[in-house]
Amino acid sequence: MKSRAYSPLSLTLLGVILLTVLWTVYWFGFQSSLTLLRGAPRGEPAAALFLPKDPPLVMSLFTNPQKLQDLRQLRTPLRQRGQAKAEFRRLKASLLTDTNLEYERDIEPWLGDEITLAVTTADLDRDPKNGTQPGYLLALEVRDGERSREFLDLFWQNKAVSGRELRFETYKGVKLIYSRQTRPPTGDRLQLKDFNPFAKESAGEWSSALVGDRFVLFANAPEVLRKAINDAQVEDLNLQHSPTYQKAIARLDDQRIGIILADVPQLSGWLGGDSVKPESQLPDTLAIGLGLSRQGLLADTVWTSRNDESTVAPELDHPVAALNYVPEESAVVLAGTDLASRWRRLSQAVSGGDLLSRLLTQPLGELEHRWGISLQEDIFDWVTGDYALALLPNADEDGLDWIFVADDPPDNHSQSDAAIARLDEAAAANGYSVGPFTLKDQHRILAWTRLMTKEGKTSEGNLRLRLEADVLGVRGQLNDYRLLASSIEAIDWAYTSPRRNSLLANGQFRKELPLLPQENDGYFYLNWQQSQGPLRQQLPFLRVLELTGNPLFDHVRSLLLSTEGHRNGVHRAQVLIKLIP
Repeated sequence: MKSRAYSPLSLTLLGVILLTVLWTVYWFGFQSSLTLLRGAPRGEPAAALFLPKDPPLVMSLFTNPQKLQDLRQLRTPLRQRGQAKAEFRRLKASLLTDTNLEYERDIEPWLGDEITLAVTTADLDRDPKNGTQPGYLLALEVRDGERSREFLDLFWQNKAVSGRELRFETYKGVKLIYSRQTRPPTGDRLQLKDFNPFAKESAGEWSSALVGDRFVLFANAPEVLRKAINDAQVEDLNLQHSPTYQKAIARLDDQRIGIILADVPQLSGWLGGDSVKPESQLPDTLAIGLGLSRQGLLADTVWTSRNDESTVAPELDHPVAALNYVPEESAVVLAGTDLASRWRRLSQAVSGGDLLSRLLTQPLGELEHRWGISLQEDIFDWVTGDYALALLPNADEDGLDWIFVADDPPDNHSQSDAAIARLDEAAAANGYSVGPFTLKDQHRILAWTRLMTKEGKTSEGNLRLRLEADVLGVRGQLNDYRLLASSIEAIDWAYTSPRRNSLLANGQFRKELPLLPQENDGYFYLNWQQSQGPLRQQLPFLRVLELTGNPLFDHVRSLLLSTEGHRNGVHRAQVLIKLIP
């Protein structure tokens, strides 16, 4: 038998193919932006060295923004990639509005794989009598020291040309550059331009330093930079060596591309509220690990409190059955089990008079006052099984209806009937009557209504009065579930959802559930695409968030959150933010 000879050309082609395969595996396994789905190479900010042990807020990204854009391009359909590039270009340009800087020319060549922004203190001089001036520190990792020095030279040359008086200082071997302060402290109002050293209105008050060709530091006052340099040189002073910080980092999932850390009492003060009282059950420390999945953005969230050492097992190991009565078109959904116990724990946590507590308790207090009821006694106490509360666009699409579904087995009827009777009494005290009627000749429901006169015109243009029913709410029962809703249309949705398309039967929702822990306390679901219109009308501050968060908000499809009990005072939650191309 003759041995087969291989020509040089065939060997060359084989070598090229082999090298191509190996390079492809290497690129997609180690160099491609797809590796971000497994997390960034680092798990905590190197800039923690420059931060105090207890900063009110720290936000860090562990990858170069260009890698995120590259990943988005890979996940975006070909026809939409041009639009995606344009959006990213506009986002970069917005950071440098009214400056002579260009991101691609002046920042991208030297920017490394970490961006950290921190509120280092709620008030620099800790004297509330003269207003509050928070301390801000922005740390940008350097990959090319020479280019970063050129950038800083250009940055400050532009300020000098615009009339700023520059000052130079060498502090413990580090060169600081800053300008004379030209505006007073911000007072108690949080202003977005305070976060951006490149913004025209604030850049003159910022200070900069290049530390060892490793980090470019920006701060809104030179004393913040001096403190950062001190903290870096004394281990016991910086965040990197804080036991609280190390515990928080250790509890987070490893597959992350960024983190958010907050000292909740200080954060409340920075936001303009009162300090959290020592006896408060609100958390002391909040840590969020940000990761990526093919479904969207994952946020692994952990919080602890010095006053809480309790252990509570997760309440559920199966999907909430009450979601069978919630339509898939719902904008906002809250679902779980044993609302009575959950409300008691929540009431204890928000019993303080601080800002964060008031944000939760005031709306509920106003609701109780308007209806003349006690939410705990008249609704929450009898709900010991599955429940779901849903908000959905109303028939006119100019507001939100609501549906409340609660498991109400026969042995619970005495308690639930007594609570419903109290709701009837409260409705009657406000001028509403309780009347039964049949919904679509199938379901007997009761409505709280009152007759009102309204003016109208005849076809001839003459004035006429007519009677209209003002519906406060409706209620009914299906199987072992008690149904309450704000309108006839809403309760019809609840009755027909098990036969039509409920949220629990929705394929997209069911695909997202496995990304959350199987044992959990229930869900909070926000369908942003369905809810943004009505929610803008109900919550005006969302318009501000959209303006500051664009184009991110344009690509949010939904948000799904679930908590999973707590052990020895350590609480945990998972958040999935579903994104669209």
